[in-house]
Amino acid sequence: MENRREFIKKAGAAAALAFMTDWAMGMTASDKFGDILPQRQLIRNGEKVTAFSLGGYHLGWTEDPKEAEGMLERAMELGIRFYDNARGYNDGRSEEYMGKFLTPKYRDDIFLMTKAPAKTAEGVQKQLDDSLKALNTDYVDLWQIHALGSPEDVDNRINAGVLDVFLEAKEKGKARYIGFTGHQNPVTHLHLLDFLEKRGIELDTVQMPLNVLDPSFESFEKHVLPVLLEKEYGVIAMKTMAGGSMMGGRIDTTPDKVTDIPNVVAETELSLANLHQYVYALPVSSLCSGVLTIDQLEANVAVLQNLKSLSESDKQKLVAIAKPYAGMVVENYKRVFSKS
Repeated sequence: MENRREFIKKAGAAAALAFMTDWAMGMTASDKFGDILPQRQLIRNGEKVTAFSLGGYHLGWTEDPKEAEGMLERAMELGIRFYDNARGYNDGRSEEYMGKFLTPKYRDDIFLMTKAPAKTAEGVQKQLDDSLKALNTDYVDLWQIHALGSPEDVDNRINAGVLDVFLEAKEKGKARYIGFTGHQNPVTHLHLLDFLEKRGIELDTVQMPLNVLDPSFESFEKHVLPVLLEKEYGVIAMKTMAGGSMMGGRIDTTPDKVTDIPNVVAETELSLANLHQYVYALPVSSLCSGVLTIDQLEANVAVLQNLKSLSESDKQKLVAIAKPYAGMVVENYKRVFSKS
């Protein structure tokens, strides 16, 4: 029996080959609004989404509704049909922008996702109601338990009825599909997946960090991705540029200390395009990324439109270049849990 390492290599190669072949042969989909970006399967039933998803968090940074409207209109023009959000992003403004500028015109032609971070049944139910109102829709295509932080957090939310509310929302049609997200440590994801398997429950998707740094430190790619592929979960990649930290910056590491984050792209031969090319070479369903400007949006889409196929050797070279920067300074969203 092949081990998980070989499994993920073969699955990744097959996914990337199929994707590149469809795109190269011009087998692109379109709708009444124009050509759609290349798609990949997200749901076990075969439902596909565009391989690039526009993140909702940065959309709500602007206080100018016209800027948000322009971003969403340009995203539709570029062929993006998968839109991410979460209750609480910018105090609800991110969802409100999509509810004002996206769903009234495009609801039947997009795949709309949002997430709920509350830790009780009552909390997530209210967040679902608030999300539907803000997004101006009767249902979301995907609703995810948001930002699971630790195995204890998983247990606490389950005991508080969070999972039950999600399962009920799917049963009632308020959410067509359900999943979960987290970015701190792969142990958390494996803990929930183990719980679900023991109880015969299948969710549909998982959203997690995947990037060139990840294989070298507390790796979601090595430990979680093979399990998700075996269970046929849709995989949504996030933090493909380490939340922007690969371009440098500063982070408050303690109340008294600010740490400089190295600019990985500037200090190595890695390009911005390489960062997304690496993730697209993995067996992921979609790459979710936030942008601050239309120029950034167009650059991200251009990587997908002109996608360079990466061999396993190519991928390992990129990982090797990035490895010296792996860890909790650049990957500052991760946490190391005690082994005891």
